[in-house]
Amino acid sequence: MIIVYAIIDRRYIGALPDFIKPLSRWRKIARLKRELEFSPSPGHILYQIGALQVESGNMQEGRKQLEKAHDLIQEHPDIEYYLGVARIRMGELELGKEALESALQMNPKIQYGFPYVYLIEYCLKKEEHREQINAYMEKIFEYGNPKIYYEVGVVFHKAGYAKEAREMFQKALVIFRSSPSFLRKQQRYYAIMSKIRSIWQG
Repeated sequence: MIIVYAIIDRRYIGALPDFIKPLSRWRKIARLKRELEFSPSPGHILYQIGALQVESGNMQEGRKQLEKAHDLIQEHPDIEYYLGVARIRMGELELGKEALESALQMNPKIQYGFPYVYLIEYCLKKEEHREQINAYMEKIFEYGNPKIYYEVGVVFHKAGYAKEAREMFQKALVIFRSSPSFLRKQQRYYAIMSKIRSIWQG
């Protein structure tokens, strides 16, 4: 019954996390590593491996692969983005900020506003002036989907800003409720998690 419900949820509802995605990501990384052994131009394969590892939370290994890709491919905004994420999360704040800003300079719409999530994380860790955080938040508002509000809320929560975190989770819920029905399945998980965290933070 659990398996049947999970299948129905992934197809029609979207309330549960995608349990298959980590396995699919792992299999793709394994396949790319096999391809890497025989590739005469490995830059793009290294980038794909590094990006997948960053997405899975393996920042150290992801950064290593992305730095190799960076040496082989110049001015690639997605490489800069994922390098920035890995470096910010590993505490290499200035290098991370530099990479994210480089990605945005090459492609202002890269990753649908998510560079600003990590730039806000940089500001909070560096205790930057509130004006800079507000400037990045203006960019977040331009994209304004439940997922990005949820992720910003998590960043504020981890930095100890409970009020700001709660506001972001509530914004995620408001946007979800006003979303067209065809978008709700994609965003329902983040709306549910925002609701849980909003209640949890009181």
